[in-house]
Amino acid sequence: MKLKTINLLLGNACDRNCPYCLQTGTDVPANRHTDLDDFCRKFADYLTDKRPARLIFWGGEPMLYWEKIRRIMDSLTELDRAPEEGFFITTHGRRLTDEYVEYANTHQVWTTVSAHDWDFTDEQFDRIFRLDHFSISSIIEHGQIEFWALRKRFYELEDRYGFKPRLYLHFLRANDGCSPECYLSKEDVDALVEHLVFDVIALAHKGDDWARWQCSQLLSDRRKEVAKGTGGKCVRDDRLSIDLHGNIYRCHHNFDATNVCGNIFQKVIPIHADSTVDFERFIRTEECRTCPIFEECRGGCYLSNTHDVDCYLAKQMSAVYQLMMQIPGLVL
Repeated sequence: MKLKTINLLLGNACDRNCPYCLQTGTDVPANRHTDLDDFCRKFADYLTDKRPARLIFWGGEPMLYWEKIRRIMDSLTELDRAPEEGFFITTHGRRLTDEYVEYANTHQVWTTVSAHDWDFTDEQFDRIFRLDHFSISSIIEHGQIEFWALRKRFYELEDRYGFKPRLYLHFLRANDGCSPECYLSKEDVDALVEHLVFDVIALAHKGDDWARWQCSQLLSDRRKEVAKGTGGKCVRDDRLSIDLHGNIYRCHHNFDATNVCGNIFQKVIPIHADSTVDFERFIRTEECRTCPIFEECRGGCYLSNTHDVDCYLAKQMSAVYQLMMQIPGLVL
């Protein structure tokens, strides 16, 4: 099967401590020293007949690993192993440099900036908006289920930079890395749905640019989920998550040694996967297998601590998506 995505796990070093962060791991093989030149050579060989559509770099904070990232991208590009759709980096955006912007704009790099608390300086915003390919991502979490402030920022940023920013909304994943204070409740879901239906969708019908964009973005994410075809949400044959030692992880948000399930270089490693972690624990249930909206959620995150809420959210959002599809002229 052709690989759609390779997630490259660099390590879990980060200079922020965000309560909703998904990344977990105590014994983290990715943090161990590696011979980067040796990895690049072996990785390029591995990609000879497995070139993915996308290669995504993950931390921690990737900009703490920028020199390694650049060497990997340069190596793959030079050896004609660059991913078909380009390189992708998810960062909190506060450590971007002018050198990074220039490199990203000349090497087909897409930058996803996590908004966090929106505490960007003017200089940081200016640098982000000089990128040719970027989006800014906000998390839907407890206490963040109405988007009036996001709408205000949309228009302020458009006025400042002269074009409409790509502001993305993503649902929280309530795994062990995420603080319980951020977990969504069913009451949160009800309030979210009410806001989307009676405020956001209503504004989109009236031609509000932000509301139309946000509905398009959410529908586009739904379409991508449906297009995955058979299988679960993240643990899939067309997705590979590895570190710089070649260790394979079931999930790119769990950096722990217990999540290692193999190695692309086929060397023997002193790591044993935790057999108690069942990545099919939801999707194999009768409830999931017979659910009429399974293709929209695929059982959700197998590491989630709030599966009942996730399931309720998916069913409520399925009805919301149907309403969004009735908005005339949305671009997906």
